[in-house]
Amino acid sequence: MIRRFVALLIVLLFTGCSSEEPVLVEKNELSNFTSEYDVSAWEVVYESDDYLIDGYVVSPIDQSERYPTLVINRGGNRNFGEIDEEWLAHMHAYWADQGYTVISSQYREGGNSEGVDEFGGNDVNDVLQLEYVAQEIEFADEDEIYMFGLSRGGVMTYRAIQEGMEIRAAATLGGVSDLMETYEARGINMKRVLVDLVGHPAEEPEEYEKRSAMAWPEDISVPLLLLHGEKDEQVPYNQSTDLYEELHERGHEVKLVTYEEGDHGLHDYFEDYNREVLKWFNTYEN
Repeated sequence: MIRRFVALLIVLLFTGCSSEEPVLVEKNELSNFTSEYDVSAWEVVYESDDYLIDGYVVSPIDQSERYPTLVINRGGNRNFGEIDEEWLAHMHAYWADQGYTVISSQYREGGNSEGVDEFGGNDVNDVLQLEYVAQEIEFADEDEIYMFGLSRGGVMTYRAIQEGMEIRAAATLGGVSDLMETYEARGINMKRVLVDLVGHPAEEPEEYEKRSAMAWPEDISVPLLLLHGEKDEQVPYNQSTDLYEELHERGHEVKLVTYEEGDHGLHDYFEDYNREVLKWFNTYEN
């Protein structure tokens, strides 16, 4: 809990521009950070509910202007799938190189974050708070926020939209939209994780529904791009196709892009799917 008593070490680069109480507690530049892209990276600590949460900021090397904010919601749970410098140098740096200030969260119980991972429960607040983190970063435009969620990050993205976060447009890759179906499709190890973090579906069906956009498609009011590999063995491919149909029937702004040979992370299509996302975001820019 020592960090809770650390003074607000926010230098002028991170000066606040909102009447809200500051949420950004600490920032440390990753001095040894290397990437093929010309970007800068920081590890940050911010407040969410009663917890201190770890996150990251990656930006273009020139911080003399404000850039659109991109929130990237990681997959995994607890420390599985946590953001590391390799991932920052790859995905986050790619987007900073495209002209975005990228902000991401480890979520509670990930990295050195406090609290308990709830897989899309109250930990959605860890994502919602990133809007206020952006307000305290001089080179982040908090009035132009986009969101990109991967796998479990799809849950966090849909929940953030449901909670009313001000997002221009969003995209998900292999996103979970039906947690009950995901439970049924996965092996014993993932079933145990979900029982531990969410509860047994037979005993807590409402908790699974709470985390499933398929149960409340009417709440997806943000333009949404769905990306999914047809050979995804972790999140059933139909979780994106079914959500697309639900949203399309309601007249929501939604697009579906699928990859016939694509796996869960679309590992062979990095440049391709990111171009799709960039085109989607550009459609809704100022």
